[in-house]
Amino acid sequence: MTTPSFEQGPLRPPSEAHSLLVRVIRNCTWNRCTFCPVYKGAKSSLRPEEEVLADVDAMAAAAEVLRRRGVAAVHEGLVPAEAYQVSLFLGGGARTVFLQDADPCAVKPAKLAAIVQRVRERFPTVDRVTTYGRASTLARRTPEDLALLVGAGLTRVHLGLESGADEVLMAIDKGCSGGDLIEAGEKVVRAGLELCFYLMPGLGGREAAAAHVAGSARVISAVAAAAPAERPLVVRLRTAAVVPGTPLAERAAAGEFVLPDDVEVARELRDLLEQLGNARLELRSDHMLNLLPELEGSLPRDRERLVAVLDEYLGWPREEQARFAVGARLGIYRRLADQGDPARAAALDRQFEGYRAPDADELLRAATALRARFI
Repeated sequence: MTTPSFEQGPLRPPSEAHSLLVRVIRNCTWNRCTFCPVYKGAKSSLRPEEEVLADVDAMAAAAEVLRRRGVAAVHEGLVPAEAYQVSLFLGGGARTVFLQDADPCAVKPAKLAAIVQRVRERFPTVDRVTTYGRASTLARRTPEDLALLVGAGLTRVHLGLESGADEVLMAIDKGCSGGDLIEAGEKVVRAGLELCFYLMPGLGGREAAAAHVAGSARVISAVAAAAPAERPLVVRLRTAAVVPGTPLAERAAAGEFVLPDDVEVARELRDLLEQLGNARLELRSDHMLNLLPELEGSLPRDRERLVAVLDEYLGWPREEQARFAVGARLGIYRRLADQGDPARAAALDRQFEGYRAPDADELLRAATALRARFI
């Protein structure tokens, strides 16, 4: 007999790969960001509380079977197919839960608190419960609202910063301002929650690159200053890409937006590190969209090391910069040190066999286009 089925949404952050996924809200309440291909054409809806609670109970039932039978229970039909994620959760130690989809914080705080409490009751080994949240939603929440969620057991909010520059936020139709991002971020960290910002280098295009960096540094610095030492702000990099079928792709096709190449993005990141000054935060580069996974560390302590990584890449001849960018997008190179590996260099050369040798500019354009593969 199969345990009850339950819903799961399409997305979760990479850091939540082994989390239990609880779908609180369907799709995105805003769904207008020009760069995002997810949820387009789909309506948002709030799931009834009793439905979500039943899903949590169904996951708990599936977990009991999986503990006895392992992942084979999925193939044997003892649990529904979506229980595969429950097996990942158990395999990861049954420690983390992620609430889906794009903005569960739009749910009334009392309802969301009841869901978090049920999760904690049914899975007592959990020590982290996280969710996505939109800045405009969180900016409307009172300290009492957030305290209710913290008391129920919510621990972290993932928030799409994208950019801190008002002109960029308006261009991408983000539905918030830099001021909203600061207000939301400060409220979250002061409530006792961890906050993870997602920053998109390159999203300002070539025209607004300087404003994008300056505005983002301003927002990040303000929120980082409000975060306590024991829970510093986390900033995760998600390099911008132009995905076919999105409004941003339409702007690019019309010549209204030019996506910076990887060398230009590296310059943006170097400028950002300089403008962040002594801001205290954790920087993460944990996505295949990013060229340099080495850009991880604690600021300001590791700033010189991170700047040195960027300076190394920026100091290479343009041909080497371009080859590395393409090799990274093809999975041949992962870190800067890989550039000196003869076997990897030969593997990259084989990609061009039978073609005219492309120049550096052509390679950089190709690497920029290849980013869309990782969305």
